[in-house]
Amino acid sequence: MNLKRIRTFIMAVEHRNFSTVAQILNMSQPAVSKQIKTLEKELGVPLLHRDTLEPTEGGRILLRYGPALLENWQKVVEQCASLRGDVQGLIKIGASSIPGTYLIPSILQKFWDCYPQVEVQVAIHESERVVELVATEQIDIGFVGISPLEKTLESQLIAKDNLVIIGSQHTENIVGFEDIKDQPFIFRSEHSGTWRAAEKGLNQWGYSVRDLKCVAKVEHTESVISMVAAGLGYSIVSDIAARRAVQANQIKILAELPIEREFFAVYLPARGTQLAIRELIHLASTNSLTSFYEQWEGKDSCNFGSKHYNGT
Repeated sequence: MNLKRIRTFIMAVEHRNFSTVAQILNMSQPAVSKQIKTLEKELGVPLLHRDTLEPTEGGRILLRYGPALLENWQKVVEQCASLRGDVQGLIKIGASSIPGTYLIPSILQKFWDCYPQVEVQVAIHESERVVELVATEQIDIGFVGISPLEKTLESQLIAKDNLVIIGSQHTENIVGFEDIKDQPFIFRSEHSGTWRAAEKGLNQWGYSVRDLKCVAKVEHTESVISMVAAGLGYSIVSDIAARRAVQANQIKILAELPIEREFFAVYLPARGTQLAIRELIHLASTNSLTSFYEQWEGKDSCNFGSKHYNGT
């Protein structure tokens, strides 16, 4: 029996759409239909109601045992590869701005020390988009600043961080939020994990991002920092991102929001059983933030400008 056909069938039930499955698997829609018809012929029973793509009784049996077949075969492949000392292949990674820029490089450095033959592709998107790509199996693993709501996904906490309000080097220190509420602000997209966390942090002070004067909205944190450094306005960014710019005397940190932000590795359960991805998750959860901090002098050595505003 061809296990690829079982995977195609399971995906058809999950997505209820042959076109979506075809796009994910990079094949034509007729090819998807043909795989399922061949599987039905091999088993001697229909597996799907073609009008609704609901599984038949035979399809429900296959759904009960099929995932285990795929998982066990993957374990056989990985363990045989380990015996050869030959773990290779391609891992497709999606990441939001902060993990993609500041965390993933150190993770991959350690990963390639162990698995130099594994190829990696990294694409940077906003957190919501990364989660969507993981859920639709277009990438293998995502690193994001939000905890996914999808019940089909698993997540592993890999790092924590704070959010800070930043201004240019020439910005005066602030006493309270009222000092900058009416000043120009550089925004991230509402789909950004950073900006979602910023909203929660401001809420704890009794404010909202809607109280801020938006003069520009940009996609990437590095662009935000560059615009702030140029004196175009203030912004709220991750402390991890601000640290490098502070040491380069580009910006000043004016206050720390009363919220701790979390970063996650997000993946489908079946992907998490694969050796290379499992090791990547392990390295991310044990080394990512520590490795980043080792590049700098330590948090206490950074120029944090005024005392952190506590909302009073």
